[in-house]
Amino acid sequence: MSIASASVVPPPDDADPIASLARRILAVRYLFPIQRFVISNVLEGRHQIVVLPTGSGKSLCFQVPAFALPGPTLVLVPLLSLLQDQRRRMREALARLPATGDAAWSADAVSVLRGGLGPREKAELFDGMRAGRIRIVLATPEACLVPATVRELEDCRVSHLVVDEAHCIGEWGDTFRPAYLELGRLAREIRVPLITAFTATASEAVIARIREVLFPDVEARVLVGDPDRPNIDYAAVPVLSKTHEICRLASTLPRPILVFCRSRGGAELLARLLRVRRPGEEAFFYHAGLSHPERSKVEEWFFRSDRGILLSTSAYGMGVDKPNIRSVVHRDVPPSVESYLQETGRAGRDGKPSRAVLLFSREDESFARTLSDPAQAARYAAMLGYALAAEGCRRERLAVLIGRDAASTAATSDAASGGRPVCSGCDVCRGEAALVASGEAEIRSFVRRCRRRFVPAQVRDILAGRRSWDVRRSFLDAVPGYGSLSGWDPDDVEEAIGALRAGGWIATAKRGPWKGRLTVGRAG
Repeated sequence: MSIASASVVPPPDDADPIASLARRILAVRYLFPIQRFVISNVLEGRHQIVVLPTGSGKSLCFQVPAFALPGPTLVLVPLLSLLQDQRRRMREALARLPATGDAAWSADAVSVLRGGLGPREKAELFDGMRAGRIRIVLATPEACLVPATVRELEDCRVSHLVVDEAHCIGEWGDTFRPAYLELGRLAREIRVPLITAFTATASEAVIARIREVLFPDVEARVLVGDPDRPNIDYAAVPVLSKTHEICRLASTLPRPILVFCRSRGGAELLARLLRVRRPGEEAFFYHAGLSHPERSKVEEWFFRSDRGILLSTSAYGMGVDKPNIRSVVHRDVPPSVESYLQETGRAGRDGKPSRAVLLFSREDESFARTLSDPAQAARYAAMLGYALAAEGCRRERLAVLIGRDAASTAATSDAASGGRPVCSGCDVCRGEAALVASGEAEIRSFVRRCRRRFVPAQVRDILAGRRSWDVRRSFLDAVPGYGSLSGWDPDDVEEAIGALRAGGWIATAKRGPWKGRLTVGRAG
């Protein structure tokens, strides 16, 4: 829940002071127990690390007390897109509030601090903070670490420093966002009395890193909610051609669909390819390399769309609130369980059934060898192990990876499944986990039967059922197995053949009259 979705109907019972505060200031009708606990800690001045799954109302936990604390609340967010999205939703919600109760706040109570603001804009911001008109300031870490800004923030007497998406301290701080490692120093220099770190997912190792950076000399409570999202069904699929599988999923998964890609180029290529192969398809790409107007245009389109497919990097994975995303697909194995849960948490924020599908191939195993940092490599290896596992409930595996007790997601025996454990939704518990990649059996069987007869391009044309003069002239359309992968694009068949060659299942003959022709490999 957030103030963007909060009801304006007052509760019947004003006996609880926290509930009364929420109703009086933001017209929030109901608080969940853990939200009340977090708000209580803020009002009592207790430092805390709050781990709550996506969609459970983290934002409300700092929004409600922000209007009751003596000074402004400074909220640090990792991405400009997230900053703008939160600002928009907060301001829209405040603008809709009725002018009733002890405090009626306007949309101007929420502002932003980011790079590129002019001297006049900064002066108006800091004057509003000092005067009490601005109660919540959304900012990027880098914008707050400018020496002149640090002095202004100290003078504004910030009451509460909120680090949103705090898992980025462990995920990014030691690599390409060193500003995250300076947040503890920032808190000391602006003399903020209270810090709360929020994240949707964090393992024990990441929590320890958050403590080290933000709370080196003070005690911080750790509040952890259940990371399981019962309405999300999890699956991991081995593939030979990720392009083919994403095109297939685009026609079978419930819409809207969000596809996460490891690289910007990958997201752009897939979006364009989907539109070429599926004329009229609503498919666009999104990443941090787009200009602000471009990102805003794509965000607005996807927010309104009920059929669209968005191909994105992790730039869309934090905080952007589209409640009805029905399916999240990972083209690539993500860097950590925190990233995976954060990004799959984009699905089903409205509580309705949703799907999370993780694709993996030898490409992902090869990527592991490019990671030089031992901690990064260990986190990635854990997610790769999750993808490869074909036994054991996926929900339990995710809980264990995040350092939580698997009992909360424990599968129960279902008589209808023959006594097989069944959780609230995963391919393993349903007995549907894929053990062999699509297309693998057809390609390996053909190569065994026709070893050393055809070069890879000919095998591609035969299996794809390609119709061309070269195919007919060489009588390839008369070869048994012709068209056995007729639903595949020839380029995808070629990609699959390459994957099996890389894995050693098939190979090209190295010498003799059969040189260059496909045959059974050392692993086949």
